[in-house]
Amino acid sequence: MHDEGLLDDHALTMRPPVRPWRPRLVLLAAILTALISAGVCVAAILAPAPAVAIPLVVAICIGCPMFAGWEVPNALAALRANRAGKALAKLRRSLDRLPETEHPLGF
Repeated sequence: MHDEGLLDDHALTMRPPVRPWRPRLVLLAAILTALISAGVCVAAILAPAPAVAIPLVVAICIGCPMFAGWEVPNALAALRANRAGKALAKLRRSLDRLPETEHPLGF
């Protein structure tokens, strides 16, 4: 029996641990890329640029933010999961502080 296929399938299903700063960095990079691309696009259109270069500049200024935004949904999901995990931990701490009582019917 060949075990390499099992290892490869198992490796594909395992997700690496998410570092707490990575989702914020992904969002910051996407925002900065969109702002810089918009500025370059406006500058290329307003400045006396060759007419042949404008379609290329516009295509790059649209494509770069789209490529930078590729990981934005995953980053937002990681931030939401982190927030939900913190809320769950807070709920568990508050439940741990409640006094334990016996069931009125003795169950």
